[in-house]
Amino acid sequence: MSVQALQNPLRLTAIALLALALAACSSASESGLEGGGGEGPDEHAGSGEHGQGGESAEGGESGEGGEESATQYTRTQTYDETRAGARLVLRYDPTTQAFTGTVTNTTNATLSRVRVEVHLSNGVELGPTTPMDLAPGQSIDVSLPATGQNFATWGAHPEVGSGGESTAEGGGQHAGDSDSMSAFTPGFGDWAVIDGVPLGIESQGHGLKAWYTSQGGVWTPHLSPSDPQHQPTGNATWTGEWAGYYGSNQAVSTGAANVIVTLGATTEADLTLQGVPTLGNLRWNDMQVIDGRFMGSTAANSNNYDAVGQFGGANQAGVVGHASGTDFRSVFYGNKD
Repeated sequence: MSVQALQNPLRLTAIALLALALAACSSASESGLEGGGGEGPDEHAGSGEHGQGGESAEGGESGEGGEESATQYTRTQTYDETRAGARLVLRYDPTTQAFTGTVTNTTNATLSRVRVEVHLSNGVELGPTTPMDLAPGQSIDVSLPATGQNFATWGAHPEVGSGGESTAEGGGQHAGDSDSMSAFTPGFGDWAVIDGVPLGIESQGHGLKAWYTSQGGVWTPHLSPSDPQHQPTGNATWTGEWAGYYGSNQAVSTGAANVIVTLGATTEADLTLQGVPTLGNLRWNDMQVIDGRFMGSTAANSNNYDAVGQFGGANQAGVVGHASGTDFRSVFYGNKD
């Protein structure tokens, strides 16, 4: 066999191997471009379908119903995303200390129970807003107060339909209908409703707050500051209100509340919540006050009800606490007369 005959198969083999290598490189390059490598890291930031240039941060896709994006926004950035057909444009206003914007139905069908939530980096959840049905193209204003909240970043999302909602019996974060609680306006001093919890009250001036979380049908009360302080130094009365839920009724109930402190051999506090549904007036008497905190139990309609309170602020000017039983959960607050 001639030398030329031997060389030709070797040349053909080399050409074939070179062609395979070039094809593999081309395939890897195309795959990298399609997999996200073909765009710079900032190409989409703030320039999505409804982006706001450099002011918006990019958000990921969401599942049905409008799930929360993992994207975090600074206090100066604008959220502009469409989830489940609901376009939410939202920004933080430092002057009013509130998140304001609009939510719009971008579909040709009615969107049911559209609502908005904001999640702050300090762990506080604002909302949801009152669920509303939106007709095609309809837009409504959104406002979520964040008074006194200290946070660096925030996230948001619109929700559509019944997914993600829960009742007091279901035990989600919004159990007890936080929409009802948000409709309650405290009538004393600088006290305000705590957004993002099913039940809560706070005073920035006194540095006091009481609230509940709910999970699996179990309501857990909380009191801040966590360590007792501000022991009363004289006989005094604190006048205020209570707000809460009785039984399965998800409408918030309210009434007058007062705390009376008497100094003697021991410092004692009497608490009265007036006009509790079915129960009438609930009273806790002779609760010992230690380092500014008191607690006790009372009975009504064959049930026991526990109360915990805390004084705070300059000259013990405020009081806050929670009172609850098997069919009742409430927060109370007041200012010194």
